[in-house]
Amino acid sequence: MGRPNARRIGLVLADDQPITLAGLEALFSRESEFRVLQHCSNGREVVRAVIAHRPDIVLLNRNIPPTGAVAVLRTLRTEGVTVHTILLADRPNGDHFEWALRLGVYGVVFKTMDPGRVINCVRDVFSGKRRLGVDQAIGEGLAVAASRGEPGTLTRRQLQVARAAASGLSNKELAIQLGLAEGTIKNHLHVIYERLALDGRMARVLYLREKALA
Repeated sequence: MGRPNARRIGLVLADDQPITLAGLEALFSRESEFRVLQHCSNGREVVRAVIAHRPDIVLLNRNIPPTGAVAVLRTLRTEGVTVHTILLADRPNGDHFEWALRLGVYGVVFKTMDPGRVINCVRDVFSGKRRLGVDQAIGEGLAVAASRGEPGTLTRRQLQVARAAASGLSNKELAIQLGLAEGTIKNHLHVIYERLALDGRMARVLYLREKALA
């Protein structure tokens, strides 16, 4: 169902495969709440389209030629342009998409998804939610990310590390218990501190206990 009294959601679609672009165009054209402003086949076109049209959302192939989504997002940031971006990936492959969070990506969808779920992801992102690593993802994946400072901004693995660390174990002990390298534990803890805006181990323990997660 469309939203007859609401502003239409402006989209830029970006993929190097014409059949994918055609499919996305057809998918969103069926829904009256969306308006496809432009479709792009390379990163340079994406940057120009976003600057020209200022869309609400860009649906961007993570491997868009010539240099991929990371380069596109960094260029837009350099230009001072902010846009809610949803990455389009071929299939879940265990990618943690940490880099996507750092670059302000709001969602990840896969070409193997049901079309209705892709549409719902776009709706959610337009409303300000983050949808990173929905349940089609395999391996660790990303949990649905809520606002900064909430548990949903952590991956399942990071939440596991945070819970284990709340018991007071050292990094070495955590590595042994979870079967991970000590360096991996340190990396996870660094992200946890940053993602939850916490200052140190004690703050994390208190936070998790407050949230009944420890």
